[in-house]
Amino acid sequence: RVYNYDPLTQLKNVRANCYGKYIALRGTVVRVSNIKPLCTKLAFVCGTCGDVQGVPLPDGKYTLPTKCLVPECRGRSFTADRSSPLTTTVDWQSVKVQELMSDDQRETGRIPRTIECELVQDLVDSCVPGDMVTITGIVKVSSTDEGKIHNLR
Repeated sequence: RVYNYDPLTQLKNVRANCYGKYIALRGTVVRVSNIKPLCTKLAFVCGTCGDVQGVPLPDGKYTLPTKCLVPECRGRSFTADRSSPLTTTVDWQSVKVQELMSDDQRETGRIPRTIECELVQDLVDSCVPGDMVTITGIVKVSSTDEGKIHNLR
């Protein structure tokens, strides 16, 4: 874990130029989601020869293998095997963090900015709403039904 990472980025400055960069920000936790499993690697069984291969799933995005790895087979139909030892999952949780605002920063009538942050493994269940936290991570963008939102991972 990284502690005392400088400089702290203000939430209002988290923009497209921060995408893919490692940043630190401070805020108040306003919402935490339930803890869910995030599949980081999924085993697939070839429908032709039965060979099993583990496929990494970056950010939990479901990805099918393109072809069987057995040179004599090269099958292209696969079935996911969630009970295989090659399948790995980690605990995952989403938290919403709201910017801290001092009296001199307050703009009348403006709603404070928020950012969604993803917690994994031992960071899951490490905070509750009302906690003031400093979060370090890499900024990414996730698609949602409402459009694009910033996420800190």
